[in-house]
Amino acid sequence: MGTIYKNFTEFFIEAVKRYSDKGILFWKETSGEKYDSVSGNKLKEYVYLLSQAFEQFGLKPGDNAAIISESRFEWVAADFACISKNIATVPVYTSMTSEQIRFILEHSESRICFVSNSLLTEKVLAVFNELPNLKKIITFNKPEYLSENVISFEELICGKILRNKKPYNSAEADEYFCEASKHQKPDDLLTIIYTSGTTGVPKGVCLSHKNVLANVKQCTDSFPVLQEDKFLSFLPLAHTYERTGGYYVPLSKGAKIYYAKNIETLSAQIQEVKPTIVLAVPQLFTRIQTRLLKNVEQLPAIKRIITKQALKTGKKYRENKSNLFWKIANKKVFSEIRKRTGGNIKFFISGGSSLNKDTAEFFDSIGLLILKGYGMTEASPVISVNRLENNIFGTVGKALENVEIKIAEDGEILVNGDNVMLGYFKNEKDTDEIKINGWLHTGDIGQIDGNGFLKITDRKKTLIKTAGGKYISLTHIESTIEQSEYIEQVISIASDDRHFVTALIVPNFDMLKNIAEKLRIKYSSVNELCINDVIQNFYESEIDVLQRALAKYERIRKFVLLDKPFSIESGELTPTLKLKRKVIEAKYKHIIDDFYKVK
Repeated sequence: MGTIYKNFTEFFIEAVKRYSDKGILFWKETSGEKYDSVSGNKLKEYVYLLSQAFEQFGLKPGDNAAIISESRFEWVAADFACISKNIATVPVYTSMTSEQIRFILEHSESRICFVSNSLLTEKVLAVFNELPNLKKIITFNKPEYLSENVISFEELICGKILRNKKPYNSAEADEYFCEASKHQKPDDLLTIIYTSGTTGVPKGVCLSHKNVLANVKQCTDSFPVLQEDKFLSFLPLAHTYERTGGYYVPLSKGAKIYYAKNIETLSAQIQEVKPTIVLAVPQLFTRIQTRLLKNVEQLPAIKRIITKQALKTGKKYRENKSNLFWKIANKKVFSEIRKRTGGNIKFFISGGSSLNKDTAEFFDSIGLLILKGYGMTEASPVISVNRLENNIFGTVGKALENVEIKIAEDGEILVNGDNVMLGYFKNEKDTDEIKINGWLHTGDIGQIDGNGFLKITDRKKTLIKTAGGKYISLTHIESTIEQSEYIEQVISIASDDRHFVTALIVPNFDMLKNIAEKLRIKYSSVNELCINDVIQNFYESEIDVLQRALAKYERIRKFVLLDKPFSIESGELTPTLKLKRKVIEAKYKHIIDDFYKVK
């Protein structure tokens, strides 16, 4: 069972003791081949020196500090330094614009802002004069130019701005952290995490020490994390899923954390690191599956036949891996596939959005287990998860220990437990609407089966009543269409003043080009392919087959193939790859309006 901590400074004290001289965080420099690391003792030194430097800025308990950075060891040092001073951290995604950053820093009243590089420094400097509360920008990389508003992390650690700098003393640091822990209460504010704003203005979720510590314990009580485990972290620490599950959870058990440079290097680094546990979002598994199946088609004839037969065998005997045929397929094919994930994976954890059941079963059939979970930032974030010994595909598992789940009369999932947030920062109205009598109203629709497994069936805000008076589920329509290997992304369109469903579809561009090659279609650009009549007819036939399971009023009647994917950079996806419906509908308003013109 997990240890119960009173606050995160106490958690930090125990964590650095547990690691001591052993490596705790590992990373690669931009051009380096070797992994650098920081030990528990060295991390304690960094955190202590940084916390002492804060005094020069007049920071005090109750202040807030923003962190805009990729996942790296300085992020962790800044986090724990702020925690020790009772300064709440405000994580911000690096993909955000200057205006989005300005809103969060202004609304959170952040006094200092950590950034990782010159580009992010410039984003904050662009709005610095509009942020009267902001005193200093602290950059993890060396500043490219001097500014009175910018100081480097290295300068703070080296104590160049300290008036009375003394040599670092480990015993004094221990005394400082112990004293800081005595003054922290479980209900003190730990962090303010701004939601990604898929449906409107971002709201600042206030999580206490107790909220997140409870969730860490609930997670480690639900699935095994051991000291010898290795986590490969590639999701942003600005998202509470990675922060709780990929940062605090491994630290609580003495496991090692490796940081991927970026999503492009993940494939190579997963083979180098050979992790045992990886947290990911469904889109990653879908991409891996698509790429794997594409590679199979490019194999020499004999190898292709053997691999395809092995995949069929894996699917057939997925639940009986002691079967001789599965063992043969495993030895000849699956073991080689698993080497591409390092060969040591105990399990993946999937969260952030819905994972297709077929994808989960595909990975299981080749010997890679995905534990699908469910959560939201307002719950710190994990609410339920499948277990190693009790895993039902198509569900998000059972509630974590000491988390209560019930289904309201309208089907909404309600959650109660120590992991439920304090409320929204400076937003009593929205807090009162989502948290009623201690119960968190998730906005998701679901069912709990007789064995306690939760299944998410919809999102309240994507249940639409059409002009014809029929209720339809946009997420159900989209998940149905996304089953096609020829389709990468889809957003369905419907409303109470529209008589039928339409869609914007992003093709799988590799598959699109394969179709063009097979059908001998000449083209000079992807856009030319997307509007080609033969391609349009192909996709119309594909969608018609998929839609047979849908009611007539749910079926897509008109669609457009887009020549560019929805992306974080364009503002159409959140950093966890969820569709921003309002942004997409506004951007493609001219196309959507044309769908419904009377012709």
